[in-house]
Amino acid sequence: MAGIAVPALHATRDRDVARLAARHLAARMQQLRLEALRRNASVALRFDPDDSGRLRAYIDGDGDGVLQRDVDSGTDRPLEGDTRLAEGFSGVTLEIAHDVPDPDGSGLLVAGSDPIRIGTSNFATFSPLATATSGTVYLAAPRSPQVCVRILGATGRLRVMWFDSVSRAWRQD
Repeated sequence: MAGIAVPALHATRDRDVARLAARHLAARMQQLRLEALRRNASVALRFDPDDSGRLRAYIDGDGDGVLQRDVDSGTDRPLEGDTRLAEGFSGVTLEIAHDVPDPDGSGLLVAGSDPIRIGTSNFATFSPLATATSGTVYLAAPRSPQVCVRILGATGRLRVMWFDSVSRAWRQD
């Protein structure tokens, strides 16, 4: 019995921790959305391209949005130090772990491809007008279904979704 139960418990734990990590990331983004409104300046969450599990928030220092060249020059300043998703959610990574359909139904997401799909940069930006960069960030744990945080640009709203492998459809959390 234990041989059957233990793998099922691990899969359940991984599913739960991946979904919690996605909710945590969405809540962090919501905080930054509110920070942009409060400060009347664009605020962005940067996903490090060399280590996508490392995140840092920045504020626009010159009115042209948060840009990599402005981060490099110190014009756009960090709001905080680096954080790592795996520190609070062991085993969770930013990745597309399995081949799954795109949540929009526009194609297939291939395992191992870029999990940060927010335009051409690694910044999820929130403006003081309550808009945001549209996109999706994908997360996974070893034995979990694929999960994602979707950013709806026109409204800045966030949605957490998970892929139901039985029905082959994305479900909203």
